Amino acid sequence: MNSLFREVSNRLDRIFKSMIFAAAAGAAAIASLFFFSLAAFLLLRLGYGTLWACVIMGAIYALIALAALIVILLLGRKKPVPQAPPPKPVWQDPLVVSSALQLVKSMRPRTLLTLAAVGAFVAGLVLTGEKNKPTDRPTDRI
Repeated sequence: MNSLFREVSNRLDRIFKSMIFAAAAGAAAIASLFFFSLAAFLLLRLGYGTLWACVIMGAIYALIALAALIVILLLGRKKPVPQAPPPKPVWQDPLVVSSALQLVKSMRPRTLLTLAAVGAFVAGLVLTGEKNKPTDRPTDRI
């Protein structure tokens, strides 16, 4: 039990450290994008003036956004991978049904009646569970 706790603790520690480093890398990437954009703008401003530098930088970012949109649309057109069908319920398994019948045949009638009564009681509890009860709401009226 202690080794299981230690293993889970180590995995969570690695996951959190990875998340922290990924966030730091993302922040650094955003900062570097800002400074490279600023340097490109200043370089373009020297050659073309402020207005044309703004237009060129806007066009570059618009092209980047357009390329990202095209990639998203192309990835969205991929056919989804077919998933495996859900497993059949246990009571539809022939092995389970035949085993249950053999078990019932081997029991005495009194044991079967006791099991049936307990099963009916549990089914009644499940059917009249908490979700069907009305919620009590305090009223403001006196």
